[in-house]
Amino acid sequence: MGGILLDLYAAMSQSPAPRRDIPLILYAASLSQALPVIAALRYGRRLPAERLWTVAWCVALMVGDGLQLWMRGSNGTNNLWLRAAGAPIQNAIMLWTLSLWQRHAVSRLAFRIAIPLFLVTLVALIPTVGETRTFDTVTGPFQALLLLASALYTLVRNAASDPEGVTRHDWFWVTLGVSLYFGLRVALPPFAAMLMDSHRELVRLAYFVQASADIAASLLIARGIWCPLPQARSGGFF
Repeated sequence: MGGILLDLYAAMSQSPAPRRDIPLILYAASLSQALPVIAALRYGRRLPAERLWTVAWCVALMVGDGLQLWMRGSNGTNNLWLRAAGAPIQNAIMLWTLSLWQRHAVSRLAFRIAIPLFLVTLVALIPTVGETRTFDTVTGPFQALLLLASALYTLVRNAASDPEGVTRHDWFWVTLGVSLYFGLRVALPPFAAMLMDSHRELVRLAYFVQASADIAASLLIARGIWCPLPQARSGGFF
């Protein structure tokens, strides 16, 4: 989450020593994604597959952030190309996670068919638009919009099937957090690219808002991981 924000912010500020100038809230956004991983320790190996894949997504984000920051610290150059390589993998993991929460076979199959189509589209799109070292004004919003729509679809469909006590379910909190995480990312890259030269302070504020949303998203997802495990059905007398 935060690592890409950190690198984009450093590229925007054009600072020779970006680590000293980047606000703490951006680092906090990067560190906050460890919260769902910590919450998963409550259940260990008993964690359901949906939550395990959610944790895997958070770990993938953490690895991407770590590589982003390490490479920037080691050579001081812009490493936004890591985003182009890592984001599709991270987003594919989340699409698979959301497929596990589909209650209908058709929806589940549609989500899983969408994953290879999504990856193939990006493989064709990224070289065409050439965004490996600049703001991803096309591929970023495209991925964010797809994941936002998928998370909201899962949230609405599951809530319609079980309207009572939705807050007891892990999918409610996780899809809410994922929707918040991707919601602002639909508009942030083109917004930053358009206003970076003329209104840099406004773009900087937008990054702070995104970082705050990332922290809130991590808290919501961690809340979903922390939910009580569903009770196993057992046979017996009626």
